[in-house]
Amino acid sequence: MAEPRVTNQDLLLQIVRDIEILKANSIQILQSSQDHETRIRELEKDKHSNAWIFSTISSLVAAGASVVIMKMMGY
Repeated sequence: MAEPRVTNQDLLLQIVRDIEILKANSIQILQSSQDHETRIRELEKDKHSNAWIFSTISSLVAAGASVVIMKMMGY
């Protein structure tokens, strides 16, 4: 059987379809990466907003340890 002849127009249309598919895929990838970046920024913001809690607790523990040591030494 003879295969149908492929014309230049057929090839160009296939190229255009392939480019449209690639463009749609790249848009999805870009949106996905932007979503990931937004989530990471929110997690970092939450982490940094609670950082004062840990520094306050460690300061209180250090102050308490200093008071105990000073009392043991008689100051």
